[in-house]
Amino acid sequence: MKRIVLCSTALASGCLVAVAAQAADPIQLTLGGYMEYWMAGASQSSSFGNRVNNFDIQGDSQIYFTGKTTLDNGVEVGARVQISSGSDYNDPYVQRSYMWMSGDYGKAIAGKYRDVVWLTHNYAPEASHLDSGLGGSDFYQILPVSSGKGVRALDPNQKPTNYANKILYLTPRAYGFQFGTSFTPSNNTSGDNASETSETIIQDAEFDQAWAWALSYSGNLAGVGLNAAVGYDFINGRQDNTIKKGGDVHNFQTSILLSYQGFSLGGSFNRMAAPTDSFYYDKNGRAWEIGVGYAEGPYAVSLAYVNSSTRGVDMSNTTLPNLTGTHDMADFYRMGARYTLGPGVDLWGALAYLDAQSHTGNKADGNEGAIGGAIGLRLDF
Repeated sequence: MKRIVLCSTALASGCLVAVAAQAADPIQLTLGGYMEYWMAGASQSSSFGNRVNNFDIQGDSQIYFTGKTTLDNGVEVGARVQISSGSDYNDPYVQRSYMWMSGDYGKAIAGKYRDVVWLTHNYAPEASHLDSGLGGSDFYQILPVSSGKGVRALDPNQKPTNYANKILYLTPRAYGFQFGTSFTPSNNTSGDNASETSETIIQDAEFDQAWAWALSYSGNLAGVGLNAAVGYDFINGRQDNTIKKGGDVHNFQTSILLSYQGFSLGGSFNRMAAPTDSFYYDKNGRAWEIGVGYAEGPYAVSLAYVNSSTRGVDMSNTTLPNLTGTHDMADFYRMGARYTLGPGVDLWGALAYLDAQSHTGNKADGNEGAIGGAIGLRLDF
């Protein structure tokens, strides 16, 4: 059955909405998450400009609160709150907080979440629990790309709007294909009016609005698993008396992952077109990664390569940065391994080599010929 609910005039004056009857089971939260710590060691370039430790203990922990239920009309409704619980940071904070509705007509998501380009993206295989990519990887804490005027690296898995509040929609999958779109009103994770005490929506972000579109495929061709995706972000620049960053940003991503009898091959490509007057002016360029992996029983190994090239920017004038005519370059090689000790308990290791060269030509601004590694333990619960 259905009930007719009178909407509050504060939400929509005088409207009537038909809603589904209450689900048989109310939403109950379940607890999950993970915790991992690793010992990291590195030998940086002797010319590198920043002071660094040769040895460190690092970590990452998150706690998930998830709940869902199915309404009488078959629509699934759920919510998830994901808290980073202080391993890499001084204080815990809410990383993701969103809700969703899913049914025959697709899935809608609203809240603090990433866009559909990220949601459908594929990554190079990685056996360790360090993230793949470059700037967005945990390896960035072990082998920093730059110092001083430095190297502005673009990640092949770049996330332009990150965890800002947004809405997303994904169509049902048909013949393996699925289309998705998302809208982000600002890049402030608490909304445009984050610093305001009134209900007036005053801009408090570096861009006005962002749209994203993605087309993905998931299927099996002649025994080979295939996942592929293409995505596009369009981000309006903001130009006013407070922030003069009116340039629009265009971000293109494509990725693929093949799998067959324990073997995997995959990678991604990112091209960001960001003019000098945009908020992402130092990310203008391209980046790509490719990797292979193999998993058998409790064992897994991987090998990957990442390359980034962005235009050099003179940062001495941050209001109107100047192009230098040269590029920042980064080459990143990494190996990973994992052994499952038991359900939810992984012992893992990683080794990497970094060659990051700055447009300045000054070795102190880059990190050329750096080597680092990590050994860690991860617990999933």
